[in-house]
Amino acid sequence: MGRYQPRTHDSFIKCETPRCGANNAPEGSTAYDTACWRCGESLGGKPDPGDEVTVDIVDEQADGTLVCKTESGFVLFLEADTAAIEATVRVTAIDETHGEAELVDTES
Repeated sequence: MGRYQPRTHDSFIKCETPRCGANNAPEGSTAYDTACWRCGESLGGKPDPGDEVTVDIVDEQADGTLVCKTESGFVLFLEADTAAIEATVRVTAIDETHGEAELVDTES
């Protein structure tokens, strides 16, 4: 599962493991798997609730909620008062397209 099918998928995720480079099904497709079909390494994608991840704080909504992105590009919303542009957060909830997190630490 997770193997890229050119006739089925418009895009793909390329495994970044050295000497693998397999094309994998894009996140959100029915064939997407969190691990590479060839080497088994993690493809990134969605974090799980309870995971601590480093995020870039990219925007602030009108209500003060911070919009953050993980290294893989997954969006997390953070309700915290910080001027940092990078932070470590704990994921509290995950939906199909975004998640919520709480602040653990800010990067200096």
